[in-house]
Amino acid sequence: MNASVRVLHVDDDREFASLTAAYLEEEHEGFEVESEPDAARALTRLRTETFDCVVSDYEMPQMSGLEFLREARQIDPDLPIVFFTGRGSEGVAAEAISAGVTDYLQKRGPEQYALLGNRLRNYVEKRRAEEERLRGYEAIERAREGISILDEEGRFVYANQAFATLVGYDHDELLGQHWELLYREEDVERVYDEQLPAAANGGWTGQTVYRRKDGDLVLTNHSLSYTEEGELISVAQDITDDERRRLELLEAKRFESLVNAVTEYAVFMLDTEGRVVTWNEGAEEITGYPEAEIVGEHISAFYTPDDAEAGVPAELFEQALADGSAVDEGWRVRRDGQRFWAHVVVTPVYDDDGTHQGFAKVTRDMTERRARENELEAQRESLAAANRMNAILRDVLRRMVHDSSREDIERDVCERLTTDGPYLFAASGDYDEVGHFDVRLASGVDTDAARYVFDHLTTRTAVTRAVETGAVEVQHLDREAIDLEHELVEAIHSVVFVPLTYRDTVYGLVALCSTSASYLTDGERSALEDIGAAAGYGIHAVETERLLQADGVVELVFETSDGGEPLVDLVDDGGTVQLDRLLPIDEGEYLVYTTLDGVSPTAAVEAVSSNPTVSDTTVVHADDDGDGGVVAVTVTESLVTHLAAAGTKVHTVESADGTLRVVVDVSPAADVGRLVDDVVASFPETHLVSKRQVARPVKRTRAVAETVESRLTERQLAALQAAYHGGYFERPRRQTAEDVAETMGISASTFHQHLRIALETVLTELFD
Repeated sequence: MNASVRVLHVDDDREFASLTAAYLEEEHEGFEVESEPDAARALTRLRTETFDCVVSDYEMPQMSGLEFLREARQIDPDLPIVFFTGRGSEGVAAEAISAGVTDYLQKRGPEQYALLGNRLRNYVEKRRAEEERLRGYEAIERAREGISILDEEGRFVYANQAFATLVGYDHDELLGQHWELLYREEDVERVYDEQLPAAANGGWTGQTVYRRKDGDLVLTNHSLSYTEEGELISVAQDITDDERRRLELLEAKRFESLVNAVTEYAVFMLDTEGRVVTWNEGAEEITGYPEAEIVGEHISAFYTPDDAEAGVPAELFEQALADGSAVDEGWRVRRDGQRFWAHVVVTPVYDDDGTHQGFAKVTRDMTERRARENELEAQRESLAAANRMNAILRDVLRRMVHDSSREDIERDVCERLTTDGPYLFAASGDYDEVGHFDVRLASGVDTDAARYVFDHLTTRTAVTRAVETGAVEVQHLDREAIDLEHELVEAIHSVVFVPLTYRDTVYGLVALCSTSASYLTDGERSALEDIGAAAGYGIHAVETERLLQADGVVELVFETSDGGEPLVDLVDDGGTVQLDRLLPIDEGEYLVYTTLDGVSPTAAVEAVSSNPTVSDTTVVHADDDGDGGVVAVTVTESLVTHLAAAGTKVHTVESADGTLRVVVDVSPAADVGRLVDDVVASFPETHLVSKRQVARPVKRTRAVAETVESRLTERQLAALQAAYHGGYFERPRRQTAEDVAETMGISASTFHQHLRIALETVLTELFD
């Protein structure tokens, strides 16, 4: 539906109304949503403005949803009205339906928004179609031909005055009657055996003898065809007397035009050789040929050059003569050279003596319907692929709970994607600075074979791009350019690289070999990226766990004199700064608590606020003499945050005299060389001062801490840590809840919610 859909959303919850409007307008082209929190004002707007449909809550303070529904039905009895409410029960639904609601949906999750949008579009389209149908009835009523419509049981649901006059019945007498009322007994069987099947296969045109109410018989030119909804359209023209028989051919064009207007068919006549004899407006609209230009031309003008040369038109004529009709679907060519998908019915025409006079040809443009069917099929395939990948994601997450090493996680991902997944085989591995993929383990094939395939097929450009962007990368293989005799190579058409990422760190790649040459759907790509992120998070977790459980760690000391480093800017005018706590609060963003000595916190905040990597600053506490205190800084990129995102544990940070010194711990199994190269590449003014093996005592109750962290989301844990380090629990408080929330960039109510859940989790673990 190309026309816009104007929706009135009645809900006293403004935040939910805004969310609903945003989703409908973003996901459904042409939707315009007007939100109204007051039901009484909504009724006033319905009286003075035009809306295509209404979405209403069930429980509202000013007026209940049922009261609003009854008032709205007084204004417009046919307006689509859908209840979209959090309250749900069979009783509520039954009460709403009894009151005349169009539909009833519950606010149960994100999928309901998609369901709501689709149903609103369907109801609006249905109403507009009914209005269009009524307008069509008005045009039909003015027609001189007798036009009637019958339901699927063959009973009259509509007849224009011309048809009622033709058969001698009053209009109301016909409605509800079966068509057999108007036929002689000897003609009924022919209707069932010939006319109705032909009508179902594209349309029937011929002559019918009607029996009028007074018993007289009337001969008509008659046409039957079915609509998409299963209704039968009947168009009849009285040709009883000789004069009307003589005018039959002259009136054929207008008669067929009316048939076309009702059924969207182009109907025209051909002579015995296949040349156009008559033309109508529907045919001109579909093909682009005006009557003066096409009459006398052969029907092959509408066919593609290949079909015309292959004799397809002649084959249809032969089939029609042999079987009584011929049906075909295929590409046809318009006057301007554009192609359209046509549904065609060809029927031979004979005179009263049985002499072949030519052919009746009925054509319908099915291009849009075919495109919709292809689109729906593609959507179904895409949804099935996405569902398959999401099922794999859920299974990988379930398996990762029990994994205790990086190798376990990578093996689970590879095996799940190849055992039940759509890929021939998979391998995980590392990459070097020039993009070489080094296979560590494989699934679906042995490791040596996997190394052989990736050494000879994959491009380093694809590997490098996947690592640099942190996104799924697809390499389609040029089959003609591959000169390798290996059964695996011959089966592979594309390779998909999935980076295993956690924040800014890429822990490695999973490479998937596919027998398909098609591109990934958005759903498949999204699911693979989620799998990569889940695996990256799992690897980060087990590496961190290994670091915490190790008897010793590797301590690295970095120093930088980078003038853009925000922690250096804090004490640019003298003094020192030490790191208290580093909290991840958003994707790529950290909240850094620091203690200043020998510098005013206010002056430090002013000095660092102009740094482009700093998005927010807060003075948490200032010493009485104003020569020190605690400052919170929200940064997006710095040496400290880069090291934290790379999987290290930042141990100590000190800044003085323009130099920042950072001490971090890494696992003894970590690739220190790669870490140092990455840091220096990102921060050229940085260098490694020292590296040594040290013992770090565990400073917390591990069982409680691990359980709490596993049960809290990152946001909940960050809220608890920000409250603690921001002085929220001190007496007197250094920061209020509003201050801490502002520092984190969230609302106070959201902060309270996160903090309450976090505290409850901690206390439950301690005391239960």
